[in-house]
Amino acid sequence: MNTYCYILKLNQRLWDDASWTEHDHQTVHQHYLRLKTDFESGKLLHVGRTDDPTHDGFGIVVFRAENIEDAKHYMKEDPAIIGRQMTGMCFEYRLIFHQQS
Repeated sequence: MNTYCYILKLNQRLWDDASWTEHDHQTVHQHYLRLKTDFESGKLLHVGRTDDPTHDGFGIVVFRAENIEDAKHYMKEDPAIIGRQMTGMCFEYRLIFHQQS
């Protein structure tokens, strides 16, 4: 297994809180639940985001997959990417320092 990450960027349309629809809120909640479940099951190594997700802000998901194709497939199945509330870019990721619990 190799380590990968995907970087999430919030759709510019959603930088204004007043622009969020109920569908956007529901989809991003599904995104959150998927990440939470996958983290708790050990599939994900790290999940986080910048305090301000607008402009230059981003989120990051670090995980293991067999290959880049599987990693990209996992990213593309993210509800917030499917719903276009966020965009994603996937990369192979090298852990340099890593604390094990």
